[in-house]
Amino acid sequence: MGLFSRIKDLFSRKGRDPYDYDEDYDEDHDYFDDGYMKEDLPEVEQMDRAEVDMSSRHLRQRYIRNLCDQMAECTTEIDSASKEYRYVTDYLKDCELIEQIPEESGNRLILAAENVVNLTKRTQSYSKRVGKISDALYYQMEAISKDMPKALDELKEHEDYKELVRDDLRKLEGEKVSRQFTRREAIVKEISCRNTAVITVFAMGFVMLILLLMQFMFKMNVLPGFIIAAALGSITLALSFSAFLNARSVNRRTTNQINQIIAKQNTVKIRFVNIQNLVTYEYEKYHINSSDELAYNWRLYQEERDERLLMRRTSSELDAAEERFRKELVNANVNFPMLWLHQADAIADRREMVELRHELVARRQGLRKRISYNSDNRDAAKKEVQELVAKYPNYANEILDIVASYE
Repeated sequence: MGLFSRIKDLFSRKGRDPYDYDEDYDEDHDYFDDGYMKEDLPEVEQMDRAEVDMSSRHLRQRYIRNLCDQMAECTTEIDSASKEYRYVTDYLKDCELIEQIPEESGNRLILAAENVVNLTKRTQSYSKRVGKISDALYYQMEAISKDMPKALDELKEHEDYKELVRDDLRKLEGEKVSRQFTRREAIVKEISCRNTAVITVFAMGFVMLILLLMQFMFKMNVLPGFIIAAALGSITLALSFSAFLNARSVNRRTTNQINQIIAKQNTVKIRFVNIQNLVTYEYEKYHINSSDELAYNWRLYQEERDERLLMRRTSSELDAAEERFRKELVNANVNFPMLWLHQADAIADRREMVELRHELVARRQGLRKRISYNSDNRDAAKKEVQELVAKYPNYANEILDIVASYE
């Protein structure tokens, strides 16, 4: 039946309106004063029919349609509020029914409710403690958990070995630099000795030439000079040659040492590259930057795993407790057993039940006010339509057709 199928027989309707709310279970007037009910709402201002030119078909139909729109809006709101009103009323009846349960059954119900409340709090407590790591990291650590902590120990060993190899490379590089410095000194000394010998030979030749000139030109005895020059030159050349040989020996020895160091460096470098690649691979495998980070993630994972296990265990216990609680509610013949699963604290604690009843009563009062407000406005519009039909019988069919179009 359409929304306005009842309006077509509005001239013959008598008695109580079918949308009137249930007046049963009306003790809630005792809970609150009427201040809530007296809240001012904007009144609907009815159009003055005298200001409408009923002879104008356009104005007449617009006026009637406005009345029908008003009745439609009010009727829809009454239907919605009445449905919610009956729901709240049944909810309140559940409160009364629960309070009237015999002592033995009531005690079982209260114990079941307290169990649900306690397990719910525990579950919420565990849920607050989980989430220290993201789900992605949790499942990543879970995937390698069978390899832990062995994988962590191996990674630490690889990192330590990498540092040892790095230290070896630093030491070898230091030794190589030291040997290269010694070789450069030997090379410089070789060059210096060679230059000294050349200079000594030229100096001896020059002295000999001067001495010869002095002997032939001035008839001087230059034999001692020859002896001294020859002796000094010989000594200088001998010393230079000895130093040259020593420097060359040092040069050859340090060159061999440098070559040995380079060969050892190459071996250690290969070892370092291999361990570096291994450590880098393990970092990428575990999505970390160091073994310390892996150890930190592993510790967080273990804590998270324990909390999740406790939460799952408690959730399982909560499911069983809620099922027992639901059965007790069904045995008590409450209207909404599933709804009361989320109101277990109201059954476990009478103060919570009182608060819940107060809330429901306030909701009923608000719904009653909505229904009353819309009923008054709908009735006013309905009365206006009736009066129009009575006053303008020549437009009665047109009016009823407009009303029927809203079905």
